[in-house]
Amino acid sequence: MIKILAVALGGAIGSTGRYLTALAVTSASASRFPYETLTANLIGCFVIGLLWGYFERVPISNEFRLFLFTGMLGGFTTFSTFARESVDLFKIGEPVSAVSYLLISNVAGVCLAAFGFYLSLLVAQTS
Repeated sequence: MIKILAVALGGAIGSTGRYLTALAVTSASASRFPYETLTANLIGCFVIGLLWGYFERVPISNEFRLFLFTGMLGGFTTFSTFARESVDLFKIGEPVSAVSYLLISNVAGVCLAAFGFYLSLLVAQTS
């Protein structure tokens, strides 16, 4: 039961963070491009890389791992919304935006996760 609560609490925090991120990004952009989801997903990729690298050296409980990774970051990032927005861009006749969104999300996401991971290792080596 504690694992379910850890995921639920983390998910609530992450989802709220995603909503607040979307509000902040929406107020700064009038474009139809889904900057809100892109921003949340890219931040999430970077943060998961940082935490992954850090927790390779610092042991944490399975419950805390579930809280952070499955709950918080799972709630903060969103693959289903990314998929819907990608299809919608094609549907409204913006294939260049759709392909750009797909490429930026995937390539930059993987690069940011790797960068966060290696940055975490680099910081650990210098301290």
